[in-house]
Amino acid sequence: MIKVYQTIVDKNHGNCMQAAIATLFSRKLEEVPNFIELDSWFSALCKTAIDNGYDYEGMLHNKNYTRLWHPTDECFKKGRWHRPSIMTKKALYKHEGVNGLFYAAVLSPNNFNWGEGIMATHAVIIDRDYNVVFDPNHQYDNILEYPLKSLLGYNGIINVDIINPIK
Repeated sequence: MIKVYQTIVDKNHGNCMQAAIATLFSRKLEEVPNFIELDSWFSALCKTAIDNGYDYEGMLHNKNYTRLWHPTDECFKKGRWHRPSIMTKKALYKHEGVNGLFYAAVLSPNNFNWGEGIMATHAVIIDRDYNVVFDPNHQYDNILEYPLKSLLGYNGIINVDIINPIK
């Protein structure tokens, strides 16, 4: 893994996703699209994965994060979850990832404000145990934890993109 740090640190317009994906695929920053500037960032992510010999296979979601966003959904009816897309302790062990690493999102430490309803996200690289192994923002090199970690579990990770080698 070649660590690539983001060059734009700006609320809702930073390039942490670009830096994280460059890191994941051991590419230079300029070799990866700046996804935040694109109308179809998801298509560009899938194309970037394919260009590097990988395939985008979906996303795992943190149920606790979903419950925080929609706290009354389960008040009157039992929630139904699509089990294969839910984060569990061992879910990432079913996937190869990119050399055992995965692209994931956390709540942005500098741009999170519960009181104002600001739930900005930030891109990181994690291992199969949901440990953040790289954060592309230099300011977070010595971070102790991400916002709402104690409520969300999984080290504060809110979702993980599954990118596996093309078979």
